[in-house]
Amino acid sequence: MKQRLNIAGKRIMAMDYGDARIGVAVCDDLHIVVSPRPIIPNNAQTFEIIKQRIDADRIDLVIIGVPRRHDDAITPIIERCLHFIAAVQEIVDVPVLEVDEAFSTARAREIMVQGGMSKKRRQQKGTKDVVAAAVILRDFIEENH
Repeated sequence: MKQRLNIAGKRIMAMDYGDARIGVAVCDDLHIVVSPRPIIPNNAQTFEIIKQRIDADRIDLVIIGVPRRHDDAITPIIERCLHFIAAVQEIVDVPVLEVDEAFSTARAREIMVQGGMSKKRRQQKGTKDVVAAAVILRDFIEENH
């Protein structure tokens, strides 16, 4: 059985890593509201932007989704996610955790459709990334409360 973390009173940031963009969502310290944040372009300024966002939102914990496979195979995207997590851990002063985010993008797409979001809006760059980050964060909160 997976051990629950004590996240009471912590402001949490979730990231959905992508080669082009990183989706971001944050929650308040009571874990009532999960709010999407603007995507972070995956480029030379990525880590500086992450540090600024963590400070601006007074984040206590960062979670980053990794699309783990049921057969535990390590794919190239998983390798890139793990490298990204290690790099973020090096530059921030808050804990950074890996969480399983398998299927979060598919669930994000489903949520957008069920919520009545137009196809045009769903296809805008970054939309599914921030919704996927919100799904990762909501799942994490539910698993640890």
